[in-house]
Amino acid sequence: MNLEEHPKPKRQFPEPVEALIVILILFVPLYLAAVLVNFLASPGGNPLAMQEASRYFYILGGLLFGIIPYVYAVWRKYDLKRLFRIHRVPWEIILFSFILAIALSIIGDELDRLVDLFVPIPDWLYESMRPLKAQTTFDWILIITGAVFVAAAAEEALFRGFLQVALERKGDVTRAVILSSLTWTLVHGNFYWAVEIFIIGIFIGFLAWRTQSLIPSFVVHATNNLIAVIFLNIDMKQSMAWYEWGDHVSPLVLIIAVVLTIWSLQQITRFYRRSS
Repeated sequence: MNLEEHPKPKRQFPEPVEALIVILILFVPLYLAAVLVNFLASPGGNPLAMQEASRYFYILGGLLFGIIPYVYAVWRKYDLKRLFRIHRVPWEIILFSFILAIALSIIGDELDRLVDLFVPIPDWLYESMRPLKAQTTFDWILIITGAVFVAAAAEEALFRGFLQVALERKGDVTRAVILSSLTWTLVHGNFYWAVEIFIIGIFIGFLAWRTQSLIPSFVVHATNNLIAVIFLNIDMKQSMAWYEWGDHVSPLVLIIAVVLTIWSLQQITRFYRRSS
């Protein structure tokens, strides 16, 4: 038999190790660049100028996280539509995803507060969040563009698309969702908020698989980031006294969040069961 008559089928998706290498190549230089920006923002520099530079860095870094894997996939001639889950979803799924995002943000907030009881969050971590505090309308535009929309779109394409799809093709879905969420958590490099990041990653990884689209996971991710930015920019005790109970989230608010999480997931799951 002439082997040339039956060429080996070309792979349509990256291998898991290949996807991880791409992430590592992306992450290392961006991490070093972030360290450099923080170093320049030290007391010897101009804090306001460095804050603005950091906001532009969020936009640029986020764009690279999304663009480079896409260019790589084009170069390797992978199936872009399935690799990056480029599919539309009904408006009902977007609505349920938005409700889920709000509920998960509340639960994640309480998880962070519980972790803080055992491992107090250091002041330097709060200081590192300074670029996300807005003083002007233009500040809000930069922050929402970079930390909300660009970050969510790029990270979902990279982790719930590029990486998770590669893992799904080589193993079961549960393991793929867990490993992609774990990788996403490690890349954030934030030990103190790792529990929240990992758990939210599990939920949005499930959404990406269940809907075969990155739109629901983007909605949850972007909404979660937006809520975090808003919380960082307001005085919680004055503006949202009803939300807190001492140093914790109000039990009533927390119960409602848990109920909404379960309900929204049920609605999404039922929708796709009826469609299948």
